[in-house]
Amino acid sequence: MKTRAILAVVLLSALLAFPIPLVAEAFAAGEGAPVPFTPVSRGSHGGVTERRFVLVNALEEWKELWIEIKGCVAPVPPVPEVDFSRQVIAAVFQGLQRSGGYSISVEAIIETVDRVEVEVREKEPGPRSLVTMALTSPWEAVAFPRPTKPVLFTSAP
Repeated sequence: MKTRAILAVVLLSALLAFPIPLVAEAFAAGEGAPVPFTPVSRGSHGGVTERRFVLVNALEEWKELWIEIKGCVAPVPPVPEVDFSRQVIAAVFQGLQRSGGYSISVEAIIETVDRVEVEVREKEPGPRSLVTMALTSPWEAVAFPRPTKPVLFTSAP
């Protein structure tokens, strides 16, 4: 029984120590380290009708963008709370689409040696997909720790 407990502690210690070298190796190789992010809000019927990627650094900017996103809804829902002293928001907009079946999302945020990359994935329906026949404008907003490097939006493969 004592041997199992010791083995469990050794195994747990190895598991906890193992990811750190992997992240350090990836960072050193130029691939970057993942940055944690949390969803703030998303939708398929936002008020932003052009394709756009926005980094929001302050509460006033966020309030203005929220009104632009939700201005077509009465009354406008409350602005989701974000602590801008510690975080920023990456908001991605796919623009006006002629039907349903489209989506946009932040897939990953990666910190490299010289920048922070926000990887954005856009999807569209296939030619034989069954979709709603309505105008849509998909969007998503995520919060992540305030970066100390420039932020670049990239398309995810």
